[in-house]
Amino acid sequence: MKKTIPQLFFCSFAGLTLTSCSHKEKNIDNWIGNYSYEETPVKANAGYSMVMEWSLAITKIDDTLEINGQQTDIEILTKIEGDTNTIAVIYDSILTIGYVDATYKKGDTLFTLSKAKNGTLTTNWIALKPFLSDNPPKECSCFFQTK
Repeated sequence: MKKTIPQLFFCSFAGLTLTSCSHKEKNIDNWIGNYSYEETPVKANAGYSMVMEWSLAITKIDDTLEINGQQTDIEILTKIEGDTNTIAVIYDSILTIGYVDATYKKGDTLFTLSKAKNGTLTTNWIALKPFLSDNPPKECSCFFQTK
């Protein structure tokens, strides 16, 4: 999204929360940390259990999403937008060398995370969904903070 001179001024100097500011200027410091999600294992035709593990790292500099499991090893550079209650995990670019993915475009919201007062996280899947389930839920309490 293109920033205008007034937006750049306010984001950089006044500290106001505007939708076009990067997440380090927003009040989402309470989201900084590592989050994890393990999909429910699914039995493969060969009899073994397929697993899928998701790791989301939110920092003040770069945010990454890793998905590892059955024939899957993907690392995505993401952008985080939101506030103290809800964030959107937005696709920026693929980091996995040799992996070409035409499914997502820069700026696509992959999913959102919302934080309840008791600390429970709710995931709302948008462009990206769990891989192992044939009919994944649109919403779940699947991610948890690890650090």
